[in-house]
Amino acid sequence: MTSREEALRALESRDLTGAYIDDVKRQISIVHSVRVDQELSEWIAAECDRRGVSPSLIIRDALMEAKAAQASDETVTLKLSDLHRAVNRLVQPIGYRTA
Repeated sequence: MTSREEALRALESRDLTGAYIDDVKRQISIVHSVRVDQELSEWIAAECDRRGVSPSLIIRDALMEAKAAQASDETVTLKLSDLHRAVNRLVQPIGYRTA
């Protein structure tokens, strides 16, 4: 008997009366490979240890947070002079601020 015949015979002898059909659709996931510098890699490893999770979860969470931040980012319109005043105020030493 060949291994193919043995495999077919094994399939025939199975009792599937109590079997469960898993028909739940799963979300497709795609693997992205990225290169990170040593400092970022060490941060990921430390965060994994701290939270007790995999690097994939740390990176996925960071990407989801970035996506949410981008989605909630609003465009603001203001006069260029107002922008200059705000920047100038921020860079002045605290004792020199007038308003």
